[in-house]
Amino acid sequence: MLQGIYESSAIQNYPIGMRYAIDERVFRYGQIYGVDALGGRAVANLATAEEAAVAAAGSLVGATTVTITVQAAAGLAQNELRGGYLCYKNVRYYRHRIRSHPAAGSGATCVLTLETALVGHAVTNGVTVLCAYHSPWARVGFGATYGSGVSFVGWPFGDIAVGQYTWLQTWGPANGAPAVFFGDVPNERAVWFASDGSLTTFHAGDSPCSYQYAGFWMPCNWYGGALNAMSDGGHLVFLQIAP
Repeated sequence: MLQGIYESSAIQNYPIGMRYAIDERVFRYGQIYGVDALGGRAVANLATAEEAAVAAAGSLVGATTVTITVQAAAGLAQNELRGGYLCYKNVRYYRHRIRSHPAAGSGATCVLTLETALVGHAVTNGVTVLCAYHSPWARVGFGATYGSGVSFVGWPFGDIAVGQYTWLQTWGPANGAPAVFFGDVPNERAVWFASDGSLTTFHAGDSPCSYQYAGFWMPCNWYGGALNAMSDGGHLVFLQIAP
């Protein structure tokens, strides 16, 4: 490998979002953005400036390009949205992965090339609202700085600086910073992400609906006849973000 699963790099060695599976673990390639990643916590998708505007040109069914008007103040770098998704509605709902696009300044038009051709209904100039999103792994970092509402997309191997490219674990056995003790309630298996990407569980009466599911706790609750409460990162969780 050009870059191992426990390495970070200032140089991009693989496409953003590339999937790599080894044994029962799965990793995705991403870039740290906004705030450094902190080892032992999941990183969040921090892409907040999706391109949302009416189509700047029409595209017929069968076309593989659509034209957006760039909304981001900083504009778009070449292929910044590669691996992301174009979403729109024209009678029905459609989504296509973005293959490539040129650089474009804020307010300018930008032609996105898609991985698949438009199906079902055409994109109508000045009518169809197009939303273009970054790859889930294009802009990731420590989520708590951004407040509630972030979605966690991967687990870094350690502290990773802004701008660095790294592998993020998305599936399989992992351990990290706990927000609460684990294992002090029998049959409590589900694990969730707290607002800072650390791991938490919920007791009777708690409401987990506003938290993102992380996976399940693997060790047996009962160890030597006593509950096995873990709080120092020695636990093992089967991560379930993206298989």
